[in-house]
Order: sequence, then C-alpha cells, then structure tokens
Amino acid sequence: MGQLVLALAPTLLVAQLPPRPALPDLAASVRVAGLAGAGVAMPGYAAGVFDNPANIGPIKVLSLEAAYAKLPDRSTYTSGAAAVRAGDFNLGGGLRYLRYQGDRPVVDNLSWVAAAVYRVKGIALGTSAKYVSVEDSAGTIFRTLTSDAGVTLAFFDIAALAVSFQNLGRYALSGERLQLPASTHLGFSMNLIDTYSNGRLLATIESDWTAGTPRRTVIGLEAGVVVRGIGLIGRIGNGGQPAGSGVGKTSYGGSLVLSRARLDYAYQRRSAIGRSVHLVGAQWTP
Repeated sequence: MGQLVLALAPTLLVAQLPPRPALPDLAASVRVAGLAGAGVAMPGYAAGVFDNPANIGPIKVLSLEAAYAKLPDRSTYTSGAAAVRAGDFNLGGGLRYLRYQGDRPVVDNLSWVAAAVYRVKGIALGTSAKYVSVEDSAGTIFRTLTSDAGVTLAFFDIAALAVSFQNLGRYALSGERLQLPASTHLGFSMNLIDTYSNGRLLATIESDWTAGTPRRTVIGLEAGVVVRGIGLIGRIGNGGQPAGSGVGKTSYGGSLVLSRARLDYAYQRRSAIGRSVHLVGAQWTP
C-alpha cells in the first residue's frame, strides 16, 4: 500500500496544480493586441494600466476604454478600464473577464487592477495592485493578489521610454497560487512623423525578461492618415510570446479615429484565449 501511495504522489500533486490563467497573455488594449502585445511604452490610454501602471501618467483629464471578443465556441471576453487626473496624481483601474463555454477544464478567468501614478515633469512613477482568479470545472476558485510597478519617461508627443516590473510578490488568497511569474519589460516607442501633420507613423519595441524563460522581443508599427481629426490607422506586430501561451508571433489591427474617440480592431490567428480571435474595442480620451 505504501508503494502505491508513493507511485500516485506525483499524479496527485499535478492534479492539485491550478490552471494557467489566460488573461495575462492577452493584451488588455485592442490597440496593443494588434502590436503583438508591445504595450509597455504606449502611454496615454486607460487600458495601458494593465501593461504598465505608469502608462496612465500622460492622461490630462479622463480616459475610458473597453474591449470585446466572441470566440467560435461562444466563449466571451470583455474588458473595461478608466483613468483620471487628480492634481499631481493619476488614478486608474480596469476589469477583464473571460467566460468559457462548453466542456472545458476552466470555467472562467477574472482580473482587475487599481493603480496610482505620480508625475514629476516628464516622468511618471506608477504602482498597482492586481487580482487574478481562475475557476475550474470542479468549482474550485484559485485567487492570487500581486502588484506591478513602472516608470515612463515621455518626450512630449515624440517618444516614450518605459520599464515595468510585473508580478512583484504573489499571494494566494484561496487555493494554490496561480502561475504569475515575475517579469521585467523595457520598451521604447517613437512617432516617426510629426503628430500635428496628417500622417501617422509610429514604431515601438519591447523586450521582456521573465523568470525561468529566455528573453523575448516584440516590435510593432503603426501607419495611417488623419485629416481634421478623422482617419484610419493600420498596425502590425511581431515577436516572441510568453512561453507555453500558444500565442502566435504576428498580430494585425487597425483603428478608425474620430476626433477624441477611436474604434479599434485586432486579429490574432493564435491567441491566449483561442484561435482566429477578432477583438473590437472603443477608446475615448477627451
């Protein structure tokens, strides 16, 4: 009997491991999803709070952002984020929810974040608390609390240099602690054309160092035309994705610019939440 227990011990241990959450491997912003996840140095929009808390630093008044996707198996993904300026601080938060359908080992995946940013001239210093939960088909809910920190240096509307430290300290609130490895992201983005002209051309690059995996780098490019506040922008991103995520290296997307609002679209042939995923989103920054 003792030998049987020892033989089954590894199997029992594996069975107790929590499922891998999908949301950390999917960009919260549809714009960033079209850039293959290169979002650490894309400041000024509410959903950036998930990639780098300091990203909401340049927001002057308010920013609202939402996203939605419906998968071929009828599973659904929704997200929303908001950020506001309050004196020398910017405050923001967001919620993401993935609901699976059909006979799957995972029922849903939920994540929320709350962030605060302090601005010193062109430097934004941000920190956030992040909650992630996964419910499996047996009804067990694994809840983990972690935190991020980030710094963004904005060079007017020309360029941004940013670093983000993600999953600093992970605390299990219920069940086993979820797989949220610590990582460091370094990114740089630059407008290659004057943003006050009708043309749009932006390039971004991001490198990621995640505990236990090799360094990976993603590059992205946006190009388009905006005339009197109305225009179209296309984008593409390519690069290494999180190990074991199943995410494809290349993503595509585009935006319809409507003055202070923007409608976004992104396509990922292989994403963290399924294959042939079409993401749609809306963003408003008055």
